[in-house]
Amino acid sequence: MVRRRQLLASGGTLIGTALAGCLGDTSGSEEPTTTTTDRSTTTRSRSTDGAASYTVTVEPNPSYTFETVPETYAAIPSVWMDIGMALGIQPTATASLERAPLKYYDALPNVSFEEDEVVKLASDSESGYDKENFYAADCDVHLIDPRMLKFFANWNDSDIEEIRTGVGPFLGSSIRFASSSAVGREPYYRLYGAFEKAAEIFQRREQFEAWQSFHADFMSTIEAGLPPEDERPTVAAIWRGVRPDSGQFRIAPLDPLQNNTLTYRRLGMRDAFAGNVPDGPIGYEELLDADPDYIGAVGGLTSLTHDEFVETVVEPFEANSNGQDLTAVQERNLVRTGGQFMGPIVDLFSTEALAKMVYPESFGEWPGSPDAIEPSEQLFDRQALSAIINGNF
Repeated sequence: MVRRRQLLASGGTLIGTALAGCLGDTSGSEEPTTTTTDRSTTTRSRSTDGAASYTVTVEPNPSYTFETVPETYAAIPSVWMDIGMALGIQPTATASLERAPLKYYDALPNVSFEEDEVVKLASDSESGYDKENFYAADCDVHLIDPRMLKFFANWNDSDIEEIRTGVGPFLGSSIRFASSSAVGREPYYRLYGAFEKAAEIFQRREQFEAWQSFHADFMSTIEAGLPPEDERPTVAAIWRGVRPDSGQFRIAPLDPLQNNTLTYRRLGMRDAFAGNVPDGPIGYEELLDADPDYIGAVGGLTSLTHDEFVETVVEPFEANSNGQDLTAVQERNLVRTGGQFMGPIVDLFSTEALAKMVYPESFGEWPGSPDAIEPSEQLFDRQALSAIINGNF
């Protein structure tokens, strides 16, 4: 039986003392600790001036041969921006940073994000794209899945080709959602597979391997603290915001191909809707039928402060006549994770946070925000991580 939890930090109005792309292993060890790239996709040759050129393939994009190592990149704030930051490279251009995971960089010593130095490709992550902004940014490579521009900006193949040939290649690949396609299951990569591709693009193999080692040690700590599989709780992971008063909830599956729910899988949580995840929004009736041990706000760790989470999610659930009947609400098992921006840095903070929210007996109590965790209670060494990010490994 799932123990009653008090997940809100002291000062919260509800409890006072406690509390946003493959194997389907639920142990949390999804990401390999050895390199995963098919090295046939990265080839080397000599350019006419004697410098080493190299070719990188990032599905679903055409392969691209670099004559020199790229120094600048563009990204829609996403997994790929966080990957770039994990390699110590700030993007030159992005779309809106309004919901970007900048607070995680602020939480690391000697890691910074200079927002004033970033060229804006669009005023919003999902609209307002102008090709002239891409020309103005003049980035060496675009870590953007061009399908996102087709979807958000209504670009066509000729638009993509114009920027690819006139500015720089597209070598991003969406890993946020699991989906089916005519050519098979997508996404093409899990988190560390995409991370490795970026390391190839920027020729930072040793730095990536240092990250792998750090991550493997971290996951060993996490896995050692998990209860037996039959004692791990269920969760209904909700994305696109959790609005209890609306009575409408979109369930995010814990699919091993889906990056935005990676944290729940890392902590061994079981999908309350496993095998029957609805495609569209559901209401309280369906949520009560599943009656999960936990309700998770996908992306809520990034987009909301502790107080905002209490005010917009926890309190409305407790005040709702239907919400009051949910086990997760009665037990105060309302949690939040990193979500759509979850690259390697966000992944660490999100996993640490959820470990404390769900298993405090093993990992210590959750104080309400990542930067409120006392150094002795942190599950990974911020200084050591910053050293890797800054190339000191």
